[in-house]
Amino acid sequence: MIVFFIILIILFFISVLFLILCASNLEIEIDKLWFDSTNKKREKLQHYLFNIKLKLFDKITWLKIKIDRDKVIKIKNSKLFTDKVLKKINKPIDIKEFIFQNKKDIFKSIKELNIKVKQLDLELKLSLIDYITTSFSIAIIATIISIFLANSVKKYDKTKYNYIISPIYEYKPILKIKLNCIINLKIVHIMNVIYIFARKRSVMYDERASNRRTYVCSND
Repeated sequence: MIVFFIILIILFFISVLFLILCASNLEIEIDKLWFDSTNKKREKLQHYLFNIKLKLFDKITWLKIKIDRDKVIKIKNSKLFTDKVLKKINKPIDIKEFIFQNKKDIFKSIKELNIKVKQLDLELKLSLIDYITTSFSIAIIATIISIFLANSVKKYDKTKYNYIISPIYEYKPILKIKLNCIINLKIVHIMNVIYIFARKRSVMYDERASNRRTYVCSND
């Protein structure tokens, strides 16, 4: 009987936590991110601070996590990360192939997340293989950002949204970024996207298993 009540209490707390998550928003604040591709490998990404918050009804913060450069270095150097995470991560080429093969689903998922931008302060400088490509890319990036802001900003305030996209006219790839921003999205939308990808993966697995079974039967 005692075990039954303990199970009920555990289920109750899990249900409450689930309801709180469903009613919460995830807010990510990126503070003083500075990337410079012209620096040495370990110095390309110099300064950054991520404040990750879970906010009930987008008002009450009930969980807050700070991630800075020192914490990331500690995690990367930890045995748990090297043994459990790095060994399971594919090569960068495989990641690029995955993005290319699933780009439609990825773009659809980003739209489904319904990301809201609360603040943006961006300075981006870019150089590509030649002047024409650089100028063309700058125009495309500026257009994409303006369209994204138009669809993700509830109430526009010029003091909160500022971005400068400028070219560097050199015959080599260069990327420099300074970024401060706050983005907000609902946990429910994240759960929905995770469910869609999990369901798709399950369907793909079932199709492969079915094909294998058909192939096996054909040998009889």
